[in-house]
Amino acid sequence: MNGRLMALMLVLAAQAALAARPAALPESTIDPALLQIDELKHLGTPLDAGLALIDQDGNPFTLGELRGRPAILLLSYYGCDGTCSTFNRSLAHALEGVGRFRLGTGYQVLTVSFDKQDTLETTRAFVAKAGLPASLRAGWRHAVLRDGADIPRLSASLGFNFFWSRADQTFLHPNVMVFLTPDGRVARYLYGHRLDPDNIEKALIEADWNRIANSANVIDMLAGVCFSYSYAEGRYRFNPSLLVGLGSMLLGFSVIALGAFIYRRKTGRLTHA
Repeated sequence: MNGRLMALMLVLAAQAALAARPAALPESTIDPALLQIDELKHLGTPLDAGLALIDQDGNPFTLGELRGRPAILLLSYYGCDGTCSTFNRSLAHALEGVGRFRLGTGYQVLTVSFDKQDTLETTRAFVAKAGLPASLRAGWRHAVLRDGADIPRLSASLGFNFFWSRADQTFLHPNVMVFLTPDGRVARYLYGHRLDPDNIEKALIEADWNRIANSANVIDMLAGVCFSYSYAEGRYRFNPSLLVGLGSMLLGFSVIALGAFIYRRKTGRLTHA
């Protein structure tokens, strides 16, 4: 009898111990598809020029102050211990190979934190950790939004999704460059695995297209015609069909011009006769 009573007491004690333990938090998983940007939906979106920011030197400015030149926008967070600083460093290395545009005069770069916990101090620490060359600092700002409530507005306008992973104690987010036109619209997305000077230069040409059209920069216009962006591959590819079309158009104009020249010469001869 005493044995049964002891066994019953042990069972009740075990149940009480289990009940007293906090319930295990369910493992959270995030579908990678949630991090994908719906590019076709957001291309051409104008960004809010009134969004207020503070850069690493404590200088206030607005997003609208970037207008007038094409820009590259990155969303990072400054508490990141790996990919964000690596992404910024890799971009800096690639920008050193961009020849058609000069950083600071031909275009500009802005990194903005999407973490509302970031401050001026964490911004400066991130810049130091990224180790950007002095030659790039004049045209590249790292900043936080003055009002953390503006973070969802900016990220939503770009289609940029990010999630906090409790298990990894880190943010999950895409590493992407957003190219902006001189009037502040989204022109192109390029992802971290495509950080090469050639793709960046073509995306800058595409972003700057309106100004190029006004200044009739033939070299850049030909580059824009000969290369088109491949969504499947995430890079620019040579586009022979557009080049053939351009060649056909030029050939047509040449034939018309030649015909007009011959006609004028014949008319002139008849007149003199």
